[in-house]
Amino acid sequence: MSNTPPAAASDVVKPTWGMGDAVAGLAIGLVAGGLIAAIATAVTGKVDGLPVTIAGLVGLWIGLAGVPVLASRRKGSCSLADDFGLRLVARDIPVGIAAGFVGQFVIVRLVVEIFQAFAHNIDVAQQTKNVTGNPEGLGLAVLAPFLVLGAPFVEELFFRGLVLRSLARRFGPVIGVVGSSVLFGLVHFQTGMGAASDAALMCAIGAFGLLLAYLAVRTGRLGPGLVAHATFNAITVIALATSH
Repeated sequence: MSNTPPAAASDVVKPTWGMGDAVAGLAIGLVAGGLIAAIATAVTGKVDGLPVTIAGLVGLWIGLAGVPVLASRRKGSCSLADDFGLRLVARDIPVGIAAGFVGQFVIVRLVVEIFQAFAHNIDVAQQTKNVTGNPEGLGLAVLAPFLVLGAPFVEELFFRGLVLRSLARRFGPVIGVVGSSVLFGLVHFQTGMGAASDAALMCAIGAFGLLLAYLAVRTGRLGPGLVAHATFNAITVIALATSH
């Protein structure tokens, strides 16, 4: 029989990951995304299109997913569930689906209507096509898993996992929710359809980020946000498919 005493509460290793890791993850992702997209452009001879879009996503995810994993292993509990709430339970599914529909058909529309009250020719739909490269047919079928499965997993882990929890631990949950959502919107900023449409899309995504962040804080899990994000993006993919 072992005489080793149980570990005291003070002996439990506390996570030391934080905003430094979040900044590093974003920087690595942006640089890697740009480099890999540039390589794809050089190979294909095109500055846009499916290969360039996927290359940019993969590069971005190197930072956004890779850094949280490394941070958990080197500075945390070695568990993404314990460190960042990466868990999914059955009740997260209906909640997430409902939240995804609210995001698309309530939040986005409300933000667009607010912008339309002050500016004309707000075209978030066209801006979405620009962001995704507006693929058709087989191209959209290839891109769909990246948008519906990959993007929700990576972005929830980074923004509602690492970023939100780092901010909340230092400044409190309100700053965590707002700060992670603002960053979420900024990262999705694109140009090309005019300042008003560009800003409308960024604010709409940031507002949806507020809902995702609330779900993460309220439940302590990323599960509802994962399902909501996947639902939101699936609706976008369906809209792209039916627009051609």
